[in-house]
Amino acid sequence: MLASSSRASHRVSLSAYLWTPHGAEASVKYLCLTVHFIDSDWKLQRRIIKFGLFQPLTNLDRMIQFSEVTILDSESGPFNIIWEAIRDWNLDQKLFSLTCVSEIRNDERTSKLKDFLGQRKCLPIGGELYNIACVDDVLNNIVSKGQPLLHLVADILERFIQVHMSTALTQELLIEVVTHMGLKCPQEDAKWWHKIYFGLEVVLHFKKTFSSQDFLSAEDTKTVESACKILRAFYHAIEVVSGPVCSTANRYFNELWIIRTTLEEESSTNHTELAGLVWEMQEAFDEYWQNSYLWLSVPVVLDPRFKLTLIEFCLKQAFGTDTAKCVSAVRDTIRELLLEYCSALDKPSVEISNSVVQVGGFYRDTLEDWDKYIYEQTRTLALIELKNYLEDGLVPRKDDFDILNWWMSNPTSYPILSIVARDVLAIPASAMHGEAALSSEGPVIHKQWSTLNIKTIEALVCMRDWIK
Repeated sequence: MLASSSRASHRVSLSAYLWTPHGAEASVKYLCLTVHFIDSDWKLQRRIIKFGLFQPLTNLDRMIQFSEVTILDSESGPFNIIWEAIRDWNLDQKLFSLTCVSEIRNDERTSKLKDFLGQRKCLPIGGELYNIACVDDVLNNIVSKGQPLLHLVADILERFIQVHMSTALTQELLIEVVTHMGLKCPQEDAKWWHKIYFGLEVVLHFKKTFSSQDFLSAEDTKTVESACKILRAFYHAIEVVSGPVCSTANRYFNELWIIRTTLEEESSTNHTELAGLVWEMQEAFDEYWQNSYLWLSVPVVLDPRFKLTLIEFCLKQAFGTDTAKCVSAVRDTIRELLLEYCSALDKPSVEISNSVVQVGGFYRDTLEDWDKYIYEQTRTLALIELKNYLEDGLVPRKDDFDILNWWMSNPTSYPILSIVARDVLAIPASAMHGEAALSSEGPVIHKQWSTLNIKTIEALVCMRDWIK
């Protein structure tokens, strides 16, 4: 499937995350590289294609144990691991974007890789949409800015448990409430804030079920409701971007917009102390939004239910007087993508030598003017295609709307835009899958695999992923 993708006309996106061996010291890390693409049946796919050492091993015992004593830093960095995968899978002219966690994204060697790929003309529109921050990684870091708020509600939870959960009857009632909540219980290694969020949901459900009893003071109730609302937005966003079911890129904007509006509401509440605790989280999120709105907006424009209309509506609230500039940046990015794809599709299929003749002692390409004419015609038609798409009416919003099926059904109306959409909608927001995004440890290597050679570990990890 991936081999056929590398031969097709569309591009693929990559995501990179770090794994650690079970029980190993922090210096031992692996880079896991996943490819994301939409196949010929317009189904979103993801496959692990590379697994290598991210940093050299510094402990001699573990170096011997892992049989990696000859690995050098230059051979185990993100540049080498990612480039080796690109080369092995013939993806150098097929790349669209790279999504990775901060430790990889901020690595100097990752920046060098982008420069290297840019020099080789591997990235569309100069790599504008290439180096994307892993959303769940960012959101977890933003939540950590709210430590004072988390400590406050953690104390409320502890008091609630001490006062009301001391008898067998109340414990039985609590279990009944948890059973009917429909919310997955956090794993033992879940992040602290995830456990607190689950506890807040339990308390609120318990209070709602037994509304005749006063379990919390009015002040504590307000604090719990506010904190739960915030953490619920973060939890749901992480579930969407890193869930076991692949999500198309048009879904990310709305999830993050919900977080933004929630933080804005709670930071402007009359509860002065609570507003102050939320402010730092909002400040961190606003900085992320400023740096990421562009790549989040482009897939929304390619959602026929929203197009530029939703972007204009939301960015006006986010940027005020700078709205026009930001909307223009989104529109220009779509336009540049369209024209670049148009140019790639319009390359002459004949060899230059077949159309060169000698005239008066000089050689002249007899079809050069014709190629230029066709190129300009194609560009004009592509811009008309974009104009028609943006001006056509919005598709009605329905719960069962399938954006991939819609684009698969409309290649005649939008022949070039459908190719662009196929690549843009495959951009991943997360490099992690499932519960690892909410785990305090992240993905780990099985203890039984820890003594194996890195190539053997890579084979096992890839095989397990491919046979799912």
